[in-house]
Amino acid sequence: MKCTTAIRAALPPVLLACILCLVFLLPKHDKLVEASISPDMPLGYALPGWRGVKLQESELERNSLAADTRFSKAAYTKLRETLDEPRGPEIVASIVYSGNDMNASIHRPERCLPSQGHVDLQGRQEDITLRDGSCITFTRLTSRTPGNTPDKPALQHINYYVFVGHNAILSTHLGRTLRDMSDRVLHGYVQRWAYYQIGTYWGGESGISEEVADTQLRRLISELTPGLINRDAMKN
Repeated sequence: MKCTTAIRAALPPVLLACILCLVFLLPKHDKLVEASISPDMPLGYALPGWRGVKLQESELERNSLAADTRFSKAAYTKLRETLDEPRGPEIVASIVYSGNDMNASIHRPERCLPSQGHVDLQGRQEDITLRDGSCITFTRLTSRTPGNTPDKPALQHINYYVFVGHNAILSTHLGRTLRDMSDRVLHGYVQRWAYYQIGTYWGGESGISEEVADTQLRRLISELTPGLINRDAMKN
């Protein structure tokens, strides 16, 4: 009886010691593994059918994120093939690379856009087939900025975004967080994630319909993304 009591008393600390020892068996990785997406967006007329212009991140973007966050940003305009073709909106593509502190480097637009005056945010998952035949699930996020003055009419906004890691592309913040935790604990990866977003606007006095804006967005995503994603790196 005394022996059984002693075993029961010793069991919890022994189990705890075993669990703590497992920490030393977990894989370790000393360096950040880079995201498999290139910051080199095609400019000028390098992307057939489009004109790209390099953009500088805003002061608000720079100040709201960690100092070691890296940005790549460009604006694209679809070249009209015929005079009857509807005028397309300017589309902004941006890539934000996390620094050493993920939480201070990458934020979901659902968190950032309200501080910029966006309301009525609604998101859903959508698959987009790229020109190379691959398919990526994006989060499609719509919002609205109310018009404050006659010179600043209300506008509707559409954004598509994903998170790109070293070997994964995920469309939700929760999915990215769970994958990051899994890779750190089970595989020893410390990934530098990138936030990839492409967005535009419609309505107001722009003369652009939602259908035209969304079609142009999906077309640019299809044609731009394959040249940015390094599929070979994602296999490693």
